[in-house]
Amino acid sequence: MVGFLGRLFGRADDAGPEIPGMVPTGRRRWTGRPPAPAADGADVRAAMHLAVRHDTWLFDVHEGDFVDGTDMWGPFEPAACSEVLLRWFDAGLVELRQDIDHPPEAFYDPSVDLDYDVADLPLVPPGAARALLADPGRWTDATPDGFAVPLPTELGRRTPPAEWP
Repeated sequence: MVGFLGRLFGRADDAGPEIPGMVPTGRRRWTGRPPAPAADGADVRAAMHLAVRHDTWLFDVHEGDFVDGTDMWGPFEPAACSEVLLRWFDAGLVELRQDIDHPPEAFYDPSVDLDYDVADLPLVPPGAARALLADPGRWTDATPDGFAVPLPTELGRRTPPAEWP
């Protein structure tokens, strides 16, 4: 999300956005070229489970930079991420909620409440959600589709991670 915030706040260098009170996350910094996809055998399933548990926007899912700290996940092939998320969606373990791309001025306006529960966002209808999960080419922050958030359903919250297909 550092890349998204950098674009939002007009910063293209590796210093990251300057947000008052922001604590450095220890994430890798942009090196000027996209990293190569993770090696075969990388645990896409574990990364996708973290993405679902951490309310990650779809445009961030395949990059794997949604977890703070020095250990990075991914990047992963978007098709592999789609395959895992679709399997869970079809099993009733995840659903999609639609977030919005807030305009830059919202981040400076104290009257705009940016602290909300993702579960309160509008539910994407099942047909549209499945179509979106099946098309990772739509997972971009340039369109509202990229701001959809996969979340565990009630069944997903009750099911231990080891039992997810």
